[in-house]
Amino acid sequence: MTEQSTVFLPIFLFDDVRVEPQTFKILKAGSAVPLEPKAFNVLLFLIENRGRLIEKGELLDAIWKETNVTENALTREITKLRKTLGDDPKAAKYIQTVHTRGYRFIAEVEVKNGQAANGNGEKKALVAEERENSSVVAMPAVTASPIADPKVIEPQHGLWRSLSPRALALIGGLSVLFIGAMFLWKISGETKRAETTGVVNSLAVLPFKSLSTGGGEEYLGVEIADALITKLSHSTWLAVRPTTSVMNYADSTKNPVDIGRALKVDYVLSGKIQRPDNHVTVQLVRVHDGASLQTATFDEKFTDIFQLEDSLSIKVLNALLVTLDHEEQMRMRKRFTENPQAYEAFLKAHYFMNKATREDNDKALEYFQQAITLDPKYAMAYAGLADGYHRLERYGVHPAEFVPKSRAALIKALELDETVAYAHSILGRMAYQYDWDFPRADREYKRARQLQPTLVHQWYASYLLALNRVPEAEIEYKKFTDLLPFLPANVAFAQYFYFMRQYDRAVDIVRKKIEMNPSLPALHQMLGLVYEQQGRADEAMAEFQKAIELSQGNYGLGSLGHLHATLGRGSEAQKVLQSLVQQSKRAYVSPYETALVYAGLGQKDKALESLQKAYAERSLSAPSLRFDPRLTDLRKEPSFHDFARSIGLAF
Repeated sequence: MTEQSTVFLPIFLFDDVRVEPQTFKILKAGSAVPLEPKAFNVLLFLIENRGRLIEKGELLDAIWKETNVTENALTREITKLRKTLGDDPKAAKYIQTVHTRGYRFIAEVEVKNGQAANGNGEKKALVAEERENSSVVAMPAVTASPIADPKVIEPQHGLWRSLSPRALALIGGLSVLFIGAMFLWKISGETKRAETTGVVNSLAVLPFKSLSTGGGEEYLGVEIADALITKLSHSTWLAVRPTTSVMNYADSTKNPVDIGRALKVDYVLSGKIQRPDNHVTVQLVRVHDGASLQTATFDEKFTDIFQLEDSLSIKVLNALLVTLDHEEQMRMRKRFTENPQAYEAFLKAHYFMNKATREDNDKALEYFQQAITLDPKYAMAYAGLADGYHRLERYGVHPAEFVPKSRAALIKALELDETVAYAHSILGRMAYQYDWDFPRADREYKRARQLQPTLVHQWYASYLLALNRVPEAEIEYKKFTDLLPFLPANVAFAQYFYFMRQYDRAVDIVRKKIEMNPSLPALHQMLGLVYEQQGRADEAMAEFQKAIELSQGNYGLGSLGHLHATLGRGSEAQKVLQSLVQQSKRAYVSPYETALVYAGLGQKDKALESLQKAYAERSLSAPSLRFDPRLTDLRKEPSFHDFARSIGLAF
């Protein structure tokens, strides 16, 4: 007799409407009303995200995924929903339209437990019907041993009876590795819940421990984990933490369960590799109870690193009973090169680029070039090269030196493969930050997210802030921070609160990051900026001095000069201006730093002249121009507004 688990599934109630995700039914005033699967999925997404504005692009990405449709398709489904629910768009009770932007579900919703789901035939038929009519893929019911192949499993009652004894023996052999995991999963009932309500499990893949000594293999454990993260992220059933959020644990001796709790994930995958012996051991642990779902040893030949990554990815998906739809399978299997030596060069480049020093960034550029030499058609390597050039900005390199190189690499990447989301996202940043071409930036960011729906990054938030789309920018900053809670060098969210005059929140963020890494100059400069606005001049001065010392003058000088000026220390401010001139002989200094000092001195014409020069040199930040509190008085000048309008930034 087949074992079945019982899970009580939620239903949603508002007014006289009852929405049952487990049966794909809507009842109004007690009577069932017909609704096509796509419209039902739109309604469910709106309900689950009730109260907040859902951009049209987000809805299209969530419901249609990789299918190329226009906004008209979404409008049709919204119209169907309104007709079904009896909602008037001119006096909305349920679905509010935000003109040109998207939709918001505004009704009060009550959530209750529904009937138990036990995998009966009627339920399976409904799930199968939804698979045929929707892009949402249901996870398989646990009624037999798993098959080690991440394909959609059709719930057919006669499947097992139709197999020959030999086939059954083969399937049984493939199942041995994961049988313990399946038993635990049956008990928990998690698969049933995910199948019917769309619950997504979260996973952290920790950097693998390298047991090899010498040979320059320190990058391998980090980059194999990163490759697995990339592959597993293609599943909509898994929320996989990005590499930057787990890098903090590369050398950690903490228990994986403790790390999983810190990262707030359901599962943790850890591993050990010993390349000379071609030996890999991986372990998948469930965080809430520490249960080991999978422990297995794989002997893989590192001459074929692709096989290693594919094998591990499939085994992890099977251990979690995660299935992939066709598009997800294609994305997971896609390789940007078939040359293993080029791929390993790319892995080394990625490893060094994320170490965030000028020396390591230079190494990364060398390895990206090496990968391209080994495979001239390696589009992802060109995108990585463009990113590496961009990062020279933080090390005092003039934009005129690295922007053309980055642009050329991006153009080549997209000539080779237009589907590289990584390249589109960097191109969006370039269009917004250096070209001040906001429509082009919007198109590139949308294309990047169309290609990779899970893509989240702070530069898109910064772009939104530049356009004064403040609520949306805050949402994006929060997404990025939630995704990368342990990224110490990032000050973007703190800067957002600084711009919004929410200084206490900015201080809380920066102090926590300084505890993680007290040697990062950007953090001390940010803390000094907030202290200055809070009237804590002495503390601000100390933080600016720390930033200057830690960065050899690349951070903090202009901020220090502005503070001296506002405190009436004109001679000290003039000394800082001289220091900025001397610093510019060693590294690039944006005229924005000079503008800050002049603004503090009340020399508005010189401040505006410096801002114009910063724009010409492509080192002017649009959000700073709009929101930096140190420019408040300057923004009152008509000449400032004339300048802002001339560069496409209306106030």
